[in-house]
Amino acid sequence: MGIIAKRELDERLNVLYKAGKKVYSFSKASTIHDCLYSAYLTYIKHCKGTSNCYSIMGTKVHDTLQAIMDGKATEKELLPALNSELDDLKMLNINFPKDRNGGDSIREKWIADMTDFCNTFKRPKGKFETEQLVIYPLSDERYIQGYVDLIQYHSDNEISIYDWKTSSQFSTKDLKEHGRQLVLYAMAKENEGYKVRNIAWVMLKYVTVKFMGKSRKNSKKETEQIKVIERCKVVDELSSMIYDKMLSLGYDEVDAECYLFQAKENKTLDSLPEDIKKQFIISPYIRYYNYTPELKQDAIDYMNQQADIFENLNKTNETEWRHKSFTKSLKSGKEVDDTFFCNNLCNFKNSCKYLKTYNDLKSIDDMNGANLF
Repeated sequence: MGIIAKRELDERLNVLYKAGKKVYSFSKASTIHDCLYSAYLTYIKHCKGTSNCYSIMGTKVHDTLQAIMDGKATEKELLPALNSELDDLKMLNINFPKDRNGGDSIREKWIADMTDFCNTFKRPKGKFETEQLVIYPLSDERYIQGYVDLIQYHSDNEISIYDWKTSSQFSTKDLKEHGRQLVLYAMAKENEGYKVRNIAWVMLKYVTVKFMGKSRKNSKKETEQIKVIERCKVVDELSSMIYDKMLSLGYDEVDAECYLFQAKENKTLDSLPEDIKKQFIISPYIRYYNYTPELKQDAIDYMNQQADIFENLNKTNETEWRHKSFTKSLKSGKEVDDTFFCNNLCNFKNSCKYLKTYNDLKSIDDMNGANLF
């Protein structure tokens, strides 16, 4: 969700620090894994770097969600919080990344998705706790600490663990990488004596849509269909089903097309007739993740591997802390540029000497290539 308001140092952490224990967060481990040079600047040199749009966007929305779940705010405060964040970006002259055509579609889609979320969010019923510190011992000398966005308490000492996410969907190949944080949080709560029912992300940019439809084009039988759709694309992705529903319920083609046109213009189903809207049940998208002994061990191994790397590198020799690769290999074996994160999202994008050198050389190569024609 991005950065949140500064927390007071919990006494449990203070005790560990005073005892000289090594305390890691999942964020620190991810930085070590992704870019040792960034880890060096952050955790050895204690450089602050510069914020990116995603480290700012989500802050006030996150805090407002926390206040809503704690009963200290209402849902109507979400949209003003989002708009306040957009004002902050403008004031700080921080922009969203451009799309591949140099346009603003990334920004426009993100705002459309989050605006819809803010306008439709309803506090779920149940007993919840937010921003709870968890600590898990990897050994007598090494600990993991983190703050759980949302914990739901069930009967019989069972809990569910949720993490708010404003990011895009995780790909299958990256799922384990993102899931380790949830697994570690669940292990910490189990260590406190709780039974974990499930762990999941609340993917704020997406919704789950249930409706009766045909699973295949030539099928005559309708069954319950479930689609996960980005909020700004709901009308477009459901348009053919909406049109078919209207015709099947007796609307003529002209009326159906007019209603559908209006829905596409407004990017919402709200303008559709009630008998059509109720055919599509829209709910927040909760993406559950497996919680198994194998994934627990994987998460522990991962944290220990990153901690070992960090502790064994020379803190006074900057050259040992290698930067993230600026290229990647395609299946064909071709090396291509891979600097989207570095140029747009890294906190040190404006100060990384390695990135500057790479970009300068790439710019020269691009110009030389252009001169060939």
